[in-house]
Amino acid sequence: MKKLFPSTLYTSGPIRNGLVFLLFTLLAFFLRYPSFGYTAIDWDEITYSLIGEGWLQGKLPFRDLWDIKPIGIYIIYFIIHGLLGFSIFAIRLSTLFVVVCSAFIIWLLLRNSNRTFAIAAGFGFLILFSFFLNGLSGNTELFYLCFETIGVWFLFYGKKQYRLLSPLAFGFAFIIKYNTAFDILGFYLLHLYLHRRILFRNPKSFLGYSLFYSVAILPFLVSTIWVFSVELGDSFLETHKILFSNYAKKVTFLEKIGSLQTYPILAILVSVQMGTFVLYLWKRKVPKILLISFLWTLTAFLAATWTGYFFEHYYLPMIVPTVIGSSFLFRFIKSNFFPKYKQEIIVLIAFLILIPVAVFVRKRVIKLSKVYPDIAKEIYVDIENQKVDPRPVFVAKGTHGIYSLFKQTPINRVIQPGNFTDQTNAKAMFIDNEEIKQKVIENKPGLILFCDMDVFQNPISSYDASWNQDLLVFYYEYIRKEYQYFKTYFPNCHVYLKNGLLSR
Repeated sequence: MKKLFPSTLYTSGPIRNGLVFLLFTLLAFFLRYPSFGYTAIDWDEITYSLIGEGWLQGKLPFRDLWDIKPIGIYIIYFIIHGLLGFSIFAIRLSTLFVVVCSAFIIWLLLRNSNRTFAIAAGFGFLILFSFFLNGLSGNTELFYLCFETIGVWFLFYGKKQYRLLSPLAFGFAFIIKYNTAFDILGFYLLHLYLHRRILFRNPKSFLGYSLFYSVAILPFLVSTIWVFSVELGDSFLETHKILFSNYAKKVTFLEKIGSLQTYPILAILVSVQMGTFVLYLWKRKVPKILLISFLWTLTAFLAATWTGYFFEHYYLPMIVPTVIGSSFLFRFIKSNFFPKYKQEIIVLIAFLILIPVAVFVRKRVIKLSKVYPDIAKEIYVDIENQKVDPRPVFVAKGTHGIYSLFKQTPINRVIQPGNFTDQTNAKAMFIDNEEIKQKVIENKPGLILFCDMDVFQNPISSYDASWNQDLLVFYYEYIRKEYQYFKTYFPNCHVYLKNGLLSR
């Protein structure tokens, strides 16, 4: 191996670690840079961004700016915008750093038991994560996955004096998204299993393990105490009522298994990992990290499917354990089918596969940015060309990425516009129509974005009961009275400017 790569990669110390981190950073930048200018890769990331920025401006989450996610993701974006400013670039730079950290921990986890392919596994993770469109966005999965990998490292491999960082990392992952409870429980049960001899010799030690594991609840306790101390308790409880009662839908376990057909690359990776695990199990020589990755894949799958909705970003956390597990197939092939003096060939083959795949993925990222037009940016540019300032703007329906471009937080409490224009969502989220109407009337937005309907061309009778009719009637009357149509490049995204704004 030292003939193929610099010997520095195989020495211990900060120089090697820094070089590996730099390699991962360069690859991540190569893969993800074409997406840096895109305003809203995923709706959720803009929601978290707006709540984080609003918090910096004194608008508290749950009360002043509302969505149904746990507080952890808002803390993340509070930190991002506090350090890097309120911009899309800040989100893209932060997500790049987070995926690089995850890749680096993958390398740490593998460098002892599968040293030969540890770097290749980190590369594979970065490539696969960038292949999926939601892997480029700043969604919850990207952030909590990083905390989980850190937690796994400290729990199973970290030095004893730093092991307390493991449950803390898991605790932060939990307050970013609650379905991490599946993974955390799995890690703890496996940790107990691996220490079963100590438990059998000294049953009282179970209390010590339990206290150690319970540290994970601290971030939730501290954040919840803060929430109630600043009188956000009612909104906080309302969020959890929706999250645990109205959000999930019932599906069978077979339907959950079948959902992997939607993501064939991930399904193949899971199959490879499972097959690799069986091979090592047959030889009765299962490395600890392979066992961890096997269980992790199962719990990550349960976490991805527990709501009954099979969105792409739910499955992204499965990439880390499946990449780790699949890397052992290369180790198995190397050890069993290549003589020692030719074992470097399989490593070279692995990188010869990864390099063109990385180029392909980058081209795919570039293509995606062209296939999916950046509606928010195009509208923003059109308005800028008119040399008018329409703030405050209001998104009644459509992309709320436009808020970020105008450096403005929403005038209404509920962030995602789709939640209050659709009748089903409006009921499920307990949307207060009167509150939204009042906010619009009070703030008198200079621009209203209303995609999917043109109030000047289509009669209100043309829209069925799937719409929030009460709010729809209000928008019709208010826009027709106070606004004029502003033509943009997108015929299905309608922009209305307040009367007289263009003549200023």
